[in-house]
Order: sequence, then structure tokens, then C-alpha cells
Amino acid sequence: MQLCDNLIQTLLKANVVSVTRMTRLVLPQMVQRKKGVLINIGSLSSDIPCPMLSVYAATKAYVDKFTEGLEMEYGKKGIIIQCVLPGFVCSNMSGIRKSTLLAPSAKVFVNSAIDLVGIARKTTGYFPHVIFGNVLMSIQGMCYSFCVWLVTRSMENSRLKSLKKYKKQKGKMEA
Repeated sequence: MQLCDNLIQTLLKANVVSVTRMTRLVLPQMVQRKKGVLINIGSLSSDIPCPMLSVYAATKAYVDKFTEGLEMEYGKKGIIIQCVLPGFVCSNMSGIRKSTLLAPSAKVFVNSAIDLVGIARKTTGYFPHVIFGNVLMSIQGMCYSFCVWLVTRSMENSRLKSLKKYKKQKGKMEA
């Protein structure tokens, strides 16, 4: 695990601490009104093997499990509680610059996910991500080591591209 303490703390604060604290702030008001919508953003990475993203995937698994428990506790009180588990989305955060079928633009993803509010407790928010997740889960069920190899290879390729881009930008800054 080659993560600095700052990155680990950032992931924990963003995906565990903030989700828990924000829920603690807004949920009592929803209970009082007997209505509300609470949507937490997890990640498909929490359901599939994610080498090189272990801490990130684990914090997103927390979001999913936390949301599941909340839905069981508060779903019958008129509050819609849902966890969205997207795959890749074209955004500044993901570093994906061009949208594709499996990496939609943020706008396309949000429009799709909003249509699913209240339909299911847990959703990928975007139909192609459902297919992608199911394919990976099927491969994982048939041959776990192949699934891990496939995901690891994809992650390593992505990392190499990012490092190459970083070195290129660093070289421009030094010149």
C-alpha cells in the first residue's frame, strides 16, 4: 500500500466522517417531518475487486453499508434513503476527459441517477454501469483470479497513463 497518511486521512474524512456527520445533521429534521430524501454516493469499486484502490474502495463500502443500515432503520418513517454506486464518470476528479458509454459525462450520469431516486435502495444510477458491474461479478464468480487480473491490469494501465502525464507536466513546469 503506497498511500501517504494525508491521502488516507482525506479518503476517510470525505467518505466516512463527512457522510456520517452530514447524516447526523439532516436526518433528525427528516424524521420530524416524516419525509425526506437522503442519497449517499458510494462506488461500484466497493462491490468488485479493486487492487490499487483498496482504501478508496473500503471507504465506499462503508458508505454502502451505512446507507443500508439507515434505510432499514428509517425507510419506514417516510424517508427515502438510497446509495448510488457509480462506475467511472467523466469528471475532473476521475481524470477521464472524454465521455464514453461506460464513462458518461457528469450531466448524463446525474440525469440518469435522478430518475432512479426512490426506486431501489441501492443502484449504480446508470444502466451501462449495471451491465458492467454484472459482467464483472459474473467473471468474479466463475474465476476470481481472472477478475482480479483483469481489474489490476486496467488499474495499472490507468496509473501508468497518469504517471506519464504527471511527468510530462512536471517537465513543462521545470523548463
